[in-house]
Order: sequence, then C-alpha cells, then structure tokens
Amino acid sequence: MTPEVVNFKTGGVLKTIGTAGIVKGDVNGNLNGEHSRTQVTQPVELLVYTPEGVAITEYQLLRLRTQKNTREFRTVTGGVFHASGGATRDLLPFDSKKTAPRTYEIVLPNLGAGEYGLLPAAGADPNGTSGRLGKIYSFRILE
Repeated sequence: MTPEVVNFKTGGVLKTIGTAGIVKGDVNGNLNGEHSRTQVTQPVELLVYTPEGVAITEYQLLRLRTQKNTREFRTVTGGVFHASGGATRDLLPFDSKKTAPRTYEIVLPNLGAGEYGLLPAAGADPNGTSGRLGKIYSFRILE
C-alpha cells in the first residue's frame, strides 16, 4: 500500500481557552479524499514490515470516519483536567503473527464495508508528535 499524508488538527481550542485550560481539546487526523485508493474485499490480510526497533503492537488499526471530501480519526480526546492519548474512539483491535524478522501478518476480523487505516507508531516517524504531518496506510473494504 502507498502511504497517505495525515494532517493532524486540534479541535476545541475555544473550549480550552474559555476554561483557562481546564477542559482540553481534541486532536484529529485528517486525510484528503472521501475514499482510499486501495480497495480490498474480505477476508483482509496485511503483511507489515516494521522499522528497526518498532513492534507491531505500536501500530494502530483505525476506522476512518468519512466527511465531505475527507476521512478522519481521533487521536486525543479532551476532558476536564486531562487529555487521554490514543485513538480509542476509532481504535480497532487486531492480532498479528510474526512471520520473519520485523515482518508480521495481520488477519483482520470481519470489519464490514468502510474506510480503515493502519497508523504507524509515532516513533517510526522521526518528526512524530501530535500536531504534525504523518502517514497512514489506508484501505477501503468493499461489500
């Protein structure tokens, strides 16, 4: 799969300012286009070759929410006095099997039709921090 650029955007900034930082904002990842160029049918099997020192458990499988001409996912959910990291709203569990050094096979459960993405670990991106440009491997499951 060819990676796509993810633009991370913050939301709820007025909420943060208006409450003197007590209520935190959200961070959403946005991808251009309503659909991924990579289209697959079920069952879906992915073969992932990880960078040196990065475990497959550092990757996140995400359900992408379709908006007008974009797809998005949440990476941080704001709350009172804290912000919880992780894409728990859109995060999907997956199992993997090591097939060779730094190589893993992922057999996805029956996810249903829709837009999905495999987000590499921030450590796999030398510029990896929230509020950054990043990459994701997206795919669309057809019915």
